[in-house]
Amino acid sequence: MNIINKHNRWIFPIITLIVVLIFWEVIVQLADIPIYQLPAPSKIFATIIQNLASLIKDTTITFIEAILGFLLANILSIIIAIGFTHSEIFERSFYPYAIALKSIPIIAIAPLLVLWFGYGLLGKIVMAAIISFFPLVVNATLGLKSANQEYIDLMKSLSANKRQILFKLRFHIAIPYIFSALKISSTLSVVGAIIGEMTGAKQGIGFVILMASYNINTPMLFAAIIFASALGIIFFGLMSITESIFFRNYSHIQKKELL
Repeated sequence: MNIINKHNRWIFPIITLIVVLIFWEVIVQLADIPIYQLPAPSKIFATIIQNLASLIKDTTITFIEAILGFLLANILSIIIAIGFTHSEIFERSFYPYAIALKSIPIIAIAPLLVLWFGYGLLGKIVMAAIISFFPLVVNATLGLKSANQEYIDLMKSLSANKRQILFKLRFHIAIPYIFSALKISSTLSVVGAIIGEMTGAKQGIGFVILMASYNINTPMLFAAIIFASALGIIFFGLMSITESIFFRNYSHIQKKELL
């Protein structure tokens, strides 16, 4: 019998975290490590409590940038993936540039976005969109093209047009591919927003990380990193929950259709 089930799967990560934090605290205290090199977890926790309101505010700003960039990237990705699926010329013309965009170090693009869009929200949204764009283009294209040609020919024989084949066949097959990409893109969009803030911003968790590093405020640096990590985990979790709810309802719809 498997001792790990859905009710206790979080027990082992929590126990591991507690052990690591205790070990970390003891090592820092015994070795008398300077706080600017490695603060004890107790110092980091105290910093979080003291600056909780501002950390939540900056994290919320980053979340807004990430989710808007995520939505922008995925809307464009779906449209482009549909174009790649229906036009080989379009795919051959633009797919190499999608790969090239992925190959460019994202930090190299950030200064250009500051020049083009300034220090406001738009530049961070674009940065988040750029970094989270590629996974869905690739996965959605692969999923949409995975439809069996026999099924496509059958629908054509029943007078189905391209739009009907797309929504009634191709998207049904592509859904698992799309959700896999959405979970990847969700964390990447947070990374993109943070990189954008570190390049040029006056607020956001990336800006907090940058200022803490400039001021050698290591406890605040750790606190900001924790909030950034938590933001990525929360976003990924939201996508996982959405996927679970969708497939649960999707299976009910399929059963009704069969009946």
